[in-house]
Amino acid sequence: MWIFISAALILFLLGFAVHRLGWHFLISGYNTMKREDKARVNIKAVARLIGFMCYGLAGIFLLIAAVHGLGFGLDIPIEPFFGLMLILIVVTLWRAQKYDGNIYDEDGNIRPGGKKKLIPVIVVLGLLVTIVPGLWLWFSQPTEVTLTDSSLVIEGSYGETVPYDEIKAVTLTYEPSLARRTNGAATGSRLTGHFRTTEGEDVLVFIDRDIDVVIRIDWSGKPIYVNVESHEATEALYEEVRLK
Repeated sequence: MWIFISAALILFLLGFAVHRLGWHFLISGYNTMKREDKARVNIKAVARLIGFMCYGLAGIFLLIAAVHGLGFGLDIPIEPFFGLMLILIVVTLWRAQKYDGNIYDEDGNIRPGGKKKLIPVIVVLGLLVTIVPGLWLWFSQPTEVTLTDSSLVIEGSYGETVPYDEIKAVTLTYEPSLARRTNGAATGSRLTGHFRTTEGEDVLVFIDRDIDVVIRIDWSGKPIYVNVESHEATEALYEEVRLK
């Protein structure tokens, strides 16, 4: 919860600095323009737009904190909030181009050569609306585990191959108490990658928190916590690995 509140505070201060204090050097792209190019930008309108975007993002973070951190008992997934943030960012960045006199003239028509200047913006926005949701969808998929003749293979990002002869113990247990993510992803109920527990143990995690059991694998590498698409499937996988 405090991470979301801190993010909201930072975004609000950034928005206030750009919008009300005139710290226009914080606006990426504008701060590197030549002086004559800056003169053709309606920087007050851009600053107002960026400021409102930051205020909006801060408000969404506060809403996430309220829904997921204050015990209101509301079962609302976090994904729609981040989708709303993405829409707000994309709309703001595209709208901001209208105030760039190097691209559009006073009548709102594109200047000669203006289309070329829009290409980097279009590329960035295209990446935002494709790669970000794509990565979110990828990390949201159930963990795929394959048992070969010699090893257990966890597919996908942060995947690992665990030879059977290196396994020291296999335990059917519950979700570990995690303190923080060190190098991984948290998408909805899914946790993937490297985490540290509240006891200070570094572990590799492939779990869906909506499933109430996980398998812990102790081996020569970092301990692994994993579950698959359901409670029953996770128990069945545990039995298979235990018999190996």
